[in-house]
Amino acid sequence: MTSPDELYALPREEFIPARRELARKTRAAGDKAAAAAIEKLPKPTTAAWLVNRLVRAHPDAVTELLALGADLRAAHSRAAGDELRELTRRRPELIRRLVALSGDSLSESVTRELADMFTAAIADEAAGETLRAGRVASAKDLQVEQAWPGLALAPSPPTEPAAKPASRQRATDTRRRRALAEAKAAVKEAEADRAEADRAVRDAEAGVAAAEKRVRDLTAELDAAEHAELEARRLLQTTRREAKAAERAASQAWRKLQQVEG
Repeated sequence: MTSPDELYALPREEFIPARRELARKTRAAGDKAAAAAIEKLPKPTTAAWLVNRLVRAHPDAVTELLALGADLRAAHSRAAGDELRELTRRRPELIRRLVALSGDSLSESVTRELADMFTAAIADEAAGETLRAGRVASAKDLQVEQAWPGLALAPSPPTEPAAKPASRQRATDTRRRRALAEAKAAVKEAEADRAEADRAVRDAEAGVAAAEKRVRDLTAELDAAEHAELEARRLLQTTRREAKAAERAASQAWRKLQQVEG
């Protein structure tokens, strides 16, 4: 892992540990400001992760999306009615195809967020380039302050005929069940993120404990080495004194020998 861009190409569940490791390496390299910025990079939503994956897996489809946006904006600026109507007709077809390319069995909320991001990329050139970069964290990254007339950033729901009370109740129950399922999925995802964060804390605590033990071991080794050095210096002083005494004794013995011989 060498850059923040690569984080957004990873499987979503690997984002947090990879972000932590990249920040650690960046800080170890001496760039504390960059490491702090990496630590603040947001984990992508499910829809944003699907978009980032789509950008890398189907770049031609993304190019087609941005080209359609450019053509629509150009046709609108020229007030080319026939061309604008044809391009407008193609827009939902292309968005549906891109949503289908993004994944299977997607929830309603994920599908809606995907459609919103693709629509924003059509409406605004800057949003399109942000999407093409492949490091989107959420639909907020592609917000368009003002869309040109005739383009709704959120697709309008289809008009349904007035339902009978029983049918309306069934529809309400269906929406509630769907909302409950999505809420449960969100809770499950949040719990997974919390579990990952807890694991990260435990790993960090284990690292601190290991580092403290290493410091204690090194301190003990240093104390032992200093004690050994002190003993060695004492032994050196003793042996030097003994060597000088032996030298004096040898000199006296030679003098005595000379006197005897003389």
